[in-house]
Amino acid sequence: MKLPDKILKEIKEKCKNYWWNEKEERRYNEIKRDLFKLLIFTILSQNTSSANTWKAYNNLEKKIGVTPYILANADIRDIENAIKPGGLYKIKARRIKEVAKEVIARWNGSLEWIRKSKEDEVRKLLLSLRGIGRKTADVIISSIHGCKNAFVVDTHMFRIAKRLGIVEEKAGYEKVSKALANLFDWENDSNAISYFWLLAKYICRAKKPRCKECPLRNYCKFGRDRV
Repeated sequence: MKLPDKILKEIKEKCKNYWWNEKEERRYNEIKRDLFKLLIFTILSQNTSSANTWKAYNNLEKKIGVTPYILANADIRDIENAIKPGGLYKIKARRIKEVAKEVIARWNGSLEWIRKSKEDEVRKLLLSLRGIGRKTADVIISSIHGCKNAFVVDTHMFRIAKRLGIVEEKAGYEKVSKALANLFDWENDSNAISYFWLLAKYICRAKKPRCKECPLRNYCKFGRDRV
């Protein structure tokens, strides 16, 4: 199944008010230019909201700095205090410090090699870092090679894929990623995936999903049963 352009436009119109504000979008684009910063930002985004991720990242950058050498040598308690608003701060602080040390030891403090490497090799090496899972690795890969080659799956994407009925209930990350990627023809607006994610988060909610106003209701097994 491919989503028609008409449906993608409806999704965009429905979800445009949920889009990041200009300041956050500009800031995120700045972060994406530095792959280490993007990696740290993504670690901080694990199991928390966007608002808390921004608080944690901004604190970390302001109070300590976001470079491999600074974080590798920072006191773990200082990292914990800086990122506390993001939740799971003890676990994330340890991951951040360990990743910083590994980036220095293995790649001389730079992740620029990723831009010149194939997706499969990048994924393999990133997954070898402690605390880095498939989602985090795919965020980095998709920032360079696009979502077609690394369709990022989070809680919201898992939920909408299963409700649409394009995967079975027990489907794992890779299967969900491929099934969702197949919904798009990849000739559309590059922001289509982002709007689809906003739909998954704000319309296809875990509790009280807004099925009646969802542009995908006629395609959705879950939605058809509710409308």
